[in-house]
Amino acid sequence: MTTSKVKGLSLVLAVTFFIVFALTGCGSGNNAGSAGGSSNSGSGKESAAGKVTKLTFWHPFGSEVEKAAMEESVKMFNDTHPDIQVKAEFIGGGGSGNGITDKLTVAINGGNPPDVVAFDRFMVQQWASQGLFEELTANAQAAGVTADQFYDFSWKEASMGDKLYAMPFTTDDRALFYNKKLFREAGLDPENPPKTIAELDAAAEKLTTKKGNRYDVLGFIPWMGQGGVLTWGWAFGGKYQDPETGKITANDPQIVKALEWQAGYAQKYQVQAVNDFASAVGGDINPFAAGKVAMMVGGSWEISQFNTVPDLEYGVTPLPTPTGTDFNTWAGGWSFVVPKGAKNKDAAFTFAKFMSMEDGAKNYAEKTGWFVCQKDMNSELSWVKSEPRYQVFVDLFPNAYARPIITKGQFFFDQLNAAQEKAHLGKGDAKALLDEVTEKTNAELAK
Repeated sequence: MTTSKVKGLSLVLAVTFFIVFALTGCGSGNNAGSAGGSSNSGSGKESAAGKVTKLTFWHPFGSEVEKAAMEESVKMFNDTHPDIQVKAEFIGGGGSGNGITDKLTVAINGGNPPDVVAFDRFMVQQWASQGLFEELTANAQAAGVTADQFYDFSWKEASMGDKLYAMPFTTDDRALFYNKKLFREAGLDPENPPKTIAELDAAAEKLTTKKGNRYDVLGFIPWMGQGGVLTWGWAFGGKYQDPETGKITANDPQIVKALEWQAGYAQKYQVQAVNDFASAVGGDINPFAAGKVAMMVGGSWEISQFNTVPDLEYGVTPLPTPTGTDFNTWAGGWSFVVPKGAKNKDAAFTFAKFMSMEDGAKNYAEKTGWFVCQKDMNSELSWVKSEPRYQVFVDLFPNAYARPIITKGQFFFDQLNAAQEKAHLGKGDAKALLDEVTEKTNAELAK
């Protein structure tokens, strides 16, 4: 399990933090180490037949734990597949894998791509639509790989229509964290967290306390951590994309309600006062971990961090919805792709399958604390069995959404970010702002 230092949220109310996560795979990709180029060579022992297929594999997982786990999984493959030997190369560039995308573009255009690449699943359709990835449908069918073996959102991200272009790998999702000690002090039942939006609002009010004119504890801020209109739009029952046309529908009536609800919090608790409070917490302390925010939207990765905080008694529950039913979340993560022009497509698929569905996936998940998209595996992981709060996230995966898959993803999220900020500051009506996001994004998509 990774136990990275709990990061502070000095301006945790800013929408910027939310939108960064909206645009990244959220799986890993720390910027440690140096990048290596593709050589289409690898070291390995000869098989009984004397012929070895050598593969080059690029990945962005540079943290000490993740890099070691990846190298161990690759070694497991090499040890069990003497006729295919893989050389793993760490390619840096940050959490979104930009280092890989830049180098991969050059390698594909130069006719010398690596055989396999760990790639942000959110971007698979965009690259596949440009003819940059090999189609893997026939390989999957021959190997007995089917959609029902993976979480639905991950298979949709990895495919275009009925054609498969990636093997889904790691994933994550979001839920509501709540401080049980603060619940008890406020007269709330710590074993009965809010299920409806109305219950969430009532709890937030009870949990919020002041010392003089300044907040001492904030009950809840919708856009803190992994919150924001992207997260709450789905929780309210909205849809961001028309499944038939692919057009953006950010002005879905339920998404409008979600943004109106957020704006209500901004008005009631005063954005500037909340910002001042977050700044006062300061340093490297997460306000939730410090006991200064009673509830927050967070990802599964928070558990390993929060479990290192002394006396932090907390629970995890699905995001409340207007009805207290139909709980959902959204998920990101990574995949394995075979770049266009790779010389060993069949062997590359064999490796990708091992790493996404077999012992390679299980080893990586066990050693790093990241979930995988092969849905029968997560509940069997030792760290999930030993920490019941992880199971909340596992149970949410079947109802998780993927971010809208469009060629103008950055533009869309920039527009959504701007609309949210304006709504919080009282600089526009929620519906009008989301109408504008929808119109501008679809106009860009039509170009």
